[in-house]
Amino acid sequence: MPKRIKNRLGQTLIGIIISLGIFTILSAAVITLVFNTYNLVSYTRARTTAIHIASEKIEIIRNLPFVDVGTINGIPPGMLPQEENILRNHQNYLAKTSVVYVDDPFDSLAPADLLPIDYKRIRVDVSWGGVAPSKSNTITLITDISPPSIETITNAGTISILVFDANANPVPGANINLLASTLNPPVNLNLETNSEGRVILPGAPVCVSCYQITVTKSGYSSERTYSTTEIANPNKPHLTIIDQSVSEITFSIDQLSNLTISSLNTKENNFSPLSNQTLHLQGEKTLGTTSLDEPVYKYSQDITTNSTGIYELENVEWDNYHITLPTSSTETFAGKNPLPPIQLLPNSDQSTSVSLANKTASSLLAIFLDESSSPISSVTATLNQSGSPIATLSSGVELDPDFGQTFFSDLTAGLYSLVATASGYLDSTIDLNLTGNTEEIIYLGSQ
Repeated sequence: MPKRIKNRLGQTLIGIIISLGIFTILSAAVITLVFNTYNLVSYTRARTTAIHIASEKIEIIRNLPFVDVGTINGIPPGMLPQEENILRNHQNYLAKTSVVYVDDPFDSLAPADLLPIDYKRIRVDVSWGGVAPSKSNTITLITDISPPSIETITNAGTISILVFDANANPVPGANINLLASTLNPPVNLNLETNSEGRVILPGAPVCVSCYQITVTKSGYSSERTYSTTEIANPNKPHLTIIDQSVSEITFSIDQLSNLTISSLNTKENNFSPLSNQTLHLQGEKTLGTTSLDEPVYKYSQDITTNSTGIYELENVEWDNYHITLPTSSTETFAGKNPLPPIQLLPNSDQSTSVSLANKTASSLLAIFLDESSSPISSVTATLNQSGSPIATLSSGVELDPDFGQTFFSDLTAGLYSLVATASGYLDSTIDLNLTGNTEEIIYLGSQ
């Protein structure tokens, strides 16, 4: 084939490839434009329908008698469903309706205002799914309805709820569930705290210890009230409402944290991982006491480390935690880092390690602290019996499981003396009567 013809064929092929590329790009742009236009038209149509649904519900509510304006299992009670699925134009919509009493500051606020039910505020939220869902862009309509005459209500009080975090800052957007199944009609109401972490709910029917209140928020710890059938003496019993009075209650929640626990061998075994160790983890927060006046802890359970000596506790509440060994354990502590309690802060990742040794007739875990209760590394500790030294050990450094601690094992019960020396600190000598597995805290004063 002549060279000129080959060149023309090559140029033609290049032109076809370029044309196909331009066509592909233009086709993709046109298809994207068509899809975006379809989504926009679908979203606009659904949004318009949602506005009509919300408007219809508002108009229906406005035409109800004032006493009938309320939600099923709500405060105030009524015949309006709190949630309703509506099918319109082959599209599913979710309509949420809330009705609450409003205490207007014009005539003072509760508790100075003994009738804090000046009018009712109605809120209707309509959302939808499908091809072009509403997501967070719901349609919301709010209206107020006043009573036909002077405000009046009997056998009702006001619920005041305050939610704050670990630093006593208000928690907005917390979910409040009010449940009172013994009332007639019963109450099952969900609300959200405002920017000040509060929920004020006038018009709550009078009752004695009947309102179970649960406070939650995504990514946060939870807190609730308890009945005396659950806990004999709860710290937060179910709420009581007194006629024409304000019943106040507070809750504390905060972001969840993660805690990693490592079980390790002794220093003599180079702190190698110790697998499948059962430990008991307990927080300091209590829910109340039993009938025998024993504390009921919010978190208290046994955990078992895995084959690598690790236990990962995710989404746990901030608290001061203590690690102990079950009474049936054949191990004893040879070191803990950090020293208990483990201060787990909100929204944090904390690691802790424990060194375990075989339990013997008697042992001593000596913990050396300075005047600010911080561990002291590289303390030389000599254990004596009958005036003769038995063993001399050095306390671990900062990253070791025995930071500021020494462990003496295989001891016999009896009288001992421990001599502790460290650079920059005064020497210390203490007498010990060891029986079983003993932990002793020793404070060293600065020179």
